[in-house]
This record gives sequence, structure tokens and C-alpha cells, in this order.
Amino acid sequence: MSFIKRTIMLAALAAASTMHAQVAASLDTAHLGIPASAFNLKGWKLQIPGPKEFKDITHYSSDYFFLNKDKEMCFKLDAGEKGATQNAKFVRSELRHLQNWKVGEDRVLAGEVRVTSHLEPDKVTVLQIHGIMDNGSDAPPLLRIAVQHGDLYALLKTENDGEKTESIVLKKGVGTGFFKVEVSVKHAQLKITVDGQVKLDRSLAYWKFSNYFKAGCYPQATKGTAEVFFRSLSVK
Repeated sequence: MSFIKRTIMLAALAAASTMHAQVAASLDTAHLGIPASAFNLKGWKLQIPGPKEFKDITHYSSDYFFLNKDKEMCFKLDAGEKGATQNAKFVRSELRHLQNWKVGEDRVLAGEVRVTSHLEPDKVTVLQIHGIMDNGSDAPPLLRIAVQHGDLYALLKTENDGEKTESIVLKKGVGTGFFKVEVSVKHAQLKITVDGQVKLDRSLAYWKFSNYFKAGCYPQATKGTAEVFFRSLSVK
């Protein structure tokens, strides 16, 4: 076989391989499970890079948000993507609960979660209580529940101006395993329970903003990838 013919044949094989990979990827995407088929997502909307927002996610799935073969709701991101939401440094694949509330009310957010992270730095927020002003503008996040270098943290604003943040270790060595978290706010008292143990009990009487819950994958990084998996997610 001549050199030219061999070169043409190799190029054709390479092109066929690339086309096969592209077709396989599109088929994988087409067959991603729909999270709302296994989770009650009424009252939630989805935010993904772009930034894009989807208020009706009844039949929605994508590479950012899907149901895996184990019926876990998966949020997946490349932190190097562009398209952060307004006033944010980092991209997200995250659910936002639509109902706003004050800390004097009774609210509970609970989930069973695990994280696979290859971020630099290795920090990803999985649950939030986010503040909001009466005019609809974002206030600071009151609370972030995050996995940092394999440990579980609460990052809590300690003053109403949102300038000071306290970092509290909730559980060491969660790694890539599942953990159960319940965030309860009742009569301006915050209680965080991890795997059945109360890890934080704190007054929120200082916090004057309204709030809403968030859940998903919100990396505090611009390099690397992360996946966050939920076995369960509920709001009361």
C-alpha cells in the first residue's frame, strides 16, 4: 500500500472514530433520566451556565442536570465554563426554591448528598439559605453547606450586613460518600443536623432579610469539574 493511500485510510478511520464518539455522546444525552420523574420538584426552578433559567423542569434533563441509573439526581459542572449569574463569580447547576420566607417562620430543607470533586480549589456548595431583598434583589447568602477537601462545612453569615462569615466544621472525612443533612429554621433558631446528630444550633435573630432555599452544585472555583448527587431532597 502506498504512503498516500495509507494516509487517506488512517484519516478516514480517525474521522469515523470521531463521528462514532459524537453520536455516542448525543445518544447518552438523549437517554439521560429526568429528575422530576423520581423527585418532587414542584416549586423549584433550575439555574445553569449561560446563565439560563428553567421554571418548568417537569420534563427537563441535560448534561448539567439529570437522573442517573441509580435514580440519583445529579448536578454536573465544569467550573471553567462561562455564564455565571448576575453578581456571581462562579457558574452553577442549582435548584432555587421559589418560596421566600423570613427566619421567624418554620422552614426545613433536607437531603441525602454525595460529592465527586476535581476542583481547584476543592470547594463546592450543595445547599444554601440565600437572602433576598424586598425589591427582589439578592442579599448575601445566610448559609452555605459545602464540601471542602472532603470535609463538610457550614459557612454562616454572623451579622445582618453579610460582611462576616463563620466557617464551622460539620463533619470530617465525608469524602465521596453520602451524608444526610437537615437545615431547620424555627422561630429564628437555626439547627443543622448531619447523619442524625445536631452539629449547629444558633440564633438568627439578627438576620432581617427574606430568604429562599437552594440545592445543587455551586463550585467556589473556576478550574476543574464537580458532580453532586442527591438520593433525596425535600422542603417543608
